[in-house]
Amino acid sequence: METSAAMDVEEQPSPNASDVKRFGLKNSIQTNFGDDYVFQIVPNDDWSAMAVSLSTNAVKLYSPVAGQYYGECKGHSETINQILFSGPSNPHVLCSCSSDGTIRAWDIRTFQQVSSINAGPSQEVFSFCIGGTGGNLVAAGCKSQILFWDWRNMKQVACLEDSHVDDVTQVHFVPNEQGKLISASVDGLICTFDATGDINDDDHLESVINMGTSIAKVGIFGENYQKLWCLTHIETLGIWNWKDGRNEGNFSDARTIASESWNLDHVSSSQFVLNMLALLTGKAL
Repeated sequence: METSAAMDVEEQPSPNASDVKRFGLKNSIQTNFGDDYVFQIVPNDDWSAMAVSLSTNAVKLYSPVAGQYYGECKGHSETINQILFSGPSNPHVLCSCSSDGTIRAWDIRTFQQVSSINAGPSQEVFSFCIGGTGGNLVAAGCKSQILFWDWRNMKQVACLEDSHVDDVTQVHFVPNEQGKLISASVDGLICTFDATGDINDDDHLESVINMGTSIAKVGIFGENYQKLWCLTHIETLGIWNWKDGRNEGNFSDARTIASESWNLDHVSSSQFVLNMLALLTGKAL
């Protein structure tokens, strides 16, 4: 049985008004994860629920405010690589992808699976996103391929297999240009695609950025979402303008820089990326 407890901690002011605002612990949740690994933590839009993916191939749901344990979603047979909530139009739908080759949707009110997409018997799904100009496309990063489905009927509509030569670790629709898809791979390439019409490698690959080393994560930021951060598997950080392919910064010692600006002994990869972006943009993210 899950147990939970919440604890308030006073916000910690920054010693310098020009510094990025620092935050202290607001509350905590006591769990019985034991030796299980936590892979990802994602809140829904109104912060009424928080999903936690675990090394047990399950996703557990909590109240981030009260610390209450809600229940768990179980069904994946291999590692869960990404989780995300569908968005404001479907606040009770949580989606997940896995190395078992599936993308699944769950109703967090019942913890039951409501739909599923299968990428194939030998596939692994490392990343996925939902978007497109009509909001109905599901894009998935797999073994050197990017697959697309129509979420309304679960039918595959496209397969990009010539742009990457290794595992596709990330796929993202650009927030303010849902017809653009950005992908990243272990092959060190970041590709931008036109995700409208009859999607194919020959006509829809628009640009390529070469990081020169295996890419773990990418994210889109900036006032007009024209900038891209890229975290490699050797924990170097690159900042790019994806629209013109211009490199705006490289940080070989990103973890050290980010860690020194936190009141923590150890900073996770996600934390140091956010902190680096806060330092670059001058605002907390």
